[in-house]
Amino acid sequence: MMGGMMLGEKRRGVESSLEKAMAAGFKNEVKYITKVSKELSEEDRAKFVQVLKTKKGSLPTSPKSLDSTTAKPHVFVLDFPGDVTASQVEMMREEVTAVVGSANATRGDEVVLILNSGGGTVTGYGLAAAQLKRIKAAGLKLTVCVEQVAASGGYMMACVGDHICASPFAVLGSIGVITEQPNVYERLTKEGIVFNTVTAGKFKRTLTPTKKTTKEDVAKLKEDIEQILVLFKEFVASNRPQLDIEKVATGETWFGPDALKRNLCDELVTADDKLLSFREGGCELISVKYQDPKVPKGPLGALLPAGA
Repeated sequence: MMGGMMLGEKRRGVESSLEKAMAAGFKNEVKYITKVSKELSEEDRAKFVQVLKTKKGSLPTSPKSLDSTTAKPHVFVLDFPGDVTASQVEMMREEVTAVVGSANATRGDEVVLILNSGGGTVTGYGLAAAQLKRIKAAGLKLTVCVEQVAASGGYMMACVGDHICASPFAVLGSIGVITEQPNVYERLTKEGIVFNTVTAGKFKRTLTPTKKTTKEDVAKLKEDIEQILVLFKEFVASNRPQLDIEKVATGETWFGPDALKRNLCDELVTADDKLLSFREGGCELISVKYQDPKVPKGPLGALLPAGA
């Protein structure tokens, strides 16, 4: 594990050390004030108390307040090159956990997600979008940078962002649902092969590759994916109310300029330039990447025993 998880451990260690140092400093300060007060006359003691009451500026009272007033805002950078099953969500959930545990919203910390995905399974991308919602729930601003494509499930993720950037020729949209599969029933019948399926429940199985297709099965499957589309549209509309959801939820995709006109994104800029703008604005960029401790790192790591 690298990056994010290490960052969380280091931060907790630093905060613990700061807390101990501050506690010791406050204790010594009280001792000093008490000792000086005893040595002063009553008149001088009154003047001394007045000096102590005079506000000369505020000092941090905890590691978090020290961090938020003196450190640069941090911009945590995540990367999601999504496949059809959104398998990358297993890494991203660890990265999000690390960021949420390390970031300081008071300091002005933000998160940037570099996204490339043409979508895939409803369940996989639904979970990926839910992971991004955790960032928002922690009070952190989320910027999504679409480099090439954020379509279907990819756009489900992108719409969670407070600000969506897209490269000029990036493709966005495809708010729709599709299901498809081959059917070999006729061929099996010609070969004299009978494929038996036993179910309990009227719609336990509708369309399958080996079952004879009926109008009732097709109608039921159509009903199911229409319901998924309703949920998809509601999710997108709730995250981007500026969209005319009925006009964009047609399954169509649009390149950058047309996507911008339809409010599918907020800015046409590459991820590189967006990150540079954060840097020029005085932010500290931190790339967060989860490394599975069970996976050897590099050719040499493959030769070492597990846990080495």
